[in-house]
Amino acid sequence: MIVNNKNGLTAYKAKCFIDCTGDADLIKLVGASYQSGNHNRVNQPVSLRFDMAGIDFERFHAYMRSLGNDQYKYFAMNTPGMKDIIRKAYENGVLTEQDACYFQAFGIPGHPDGMNFNCPELTTKENVVDAEFMTQKQLEGKKAIMRLRKFLRDYIPGFENAYITSIAQLVGFRESRRIEAEYMLTIEDVLTYRKFPDGIAASHYPVDVHGVDDVSLGLKYQHDVPADEQYWEVPFRVMIPKTLDNVLTAGRCAGMDFRAQSAARIQPTCRSMGEAAGIAAAMAVKNEAVRFNEIDGTAVRRSIRLPDKF
Repeated sequence: MIVNNKNGLTAYKAKCFIDCTGDADLIKLVGASYQSGNHNRVNQPVSLRFDMAGIDFERFHAYMRSLGNDQYKYFAMNTPGMKDIIRKAYENGVLTEQDACYFQAFGIPGHPDGMNFNCPELTTKENVVDAEFMTQKQLEGKKAIMRLRKFLRDYIPGFENAYITSIAQLVGFRESRRIEAEYMLTIEDVLTYRKFPDGIAASHYPVDVHGVDDVSLGLKYQHDVPADEQYWEVPFRVMIPKTLDNVLTAGRCAGMDFRAQSAARIQPTCRSMGEAAGIAAAMAVKNEAVRFNEIDGTAVRRSIRLPDKF
């Protein structure tokens, strides 16, 4: 690995590597196989998040209650009354059709007058991890944020004096490259709440595909599973590329199909995969067995559950 820092160019050698780029950048650079997108190879839409402060929450909450929404620091395009307000802003030329298709905001712990916006959601294509596309979406996203600021100030009581405090440095990807792994987590695994002997993460998060018309395809969870067993697991093997001996891939670019990935891409699950990858790398170096497909995934699981036993 060649690093350029204050010391200039420096070469580092390692017994093993962990790709936590989210986009499987290392996997691509070394020519290993990966998947990307849905059945048409189109990735999920991208977003450029931003924060605002200076919100009068008393006025905002009173307005939300008048619309039938009792959630104090959350609103979106599907909360009561919001569709009509967003539609009016679109008809008045304040918002574009793309601005109006997805809108969502959350309160921020520790920021009593602030909210974080999971929007604007921007159009997508095949191979979103393209430098020119990313630049284009960064520009489109900032223009959209300016429109959303005007919308909030003009249409939502409590936002009259609100202002933008930060804009994400990079466009956010929900899904890009996903490795071809020793085991590919499938949508059936999620829907049936499947458990694995080498499960290193557990989740109840639902299928969460954005911008795809055929997302449901009649998908149904297995409802005869007892309530306390209604969670699914991510096996260690989804992090092991089929064709590489000394690389693990953790996070949303691990081995999963398009819809399963939409449920596993959230931060708690990705953090758990990162923890498992670090434990496995330590095992590999300690045992001088750098072939990750020789690492016992059940031992990684035990180490996560009983860290003092490692």
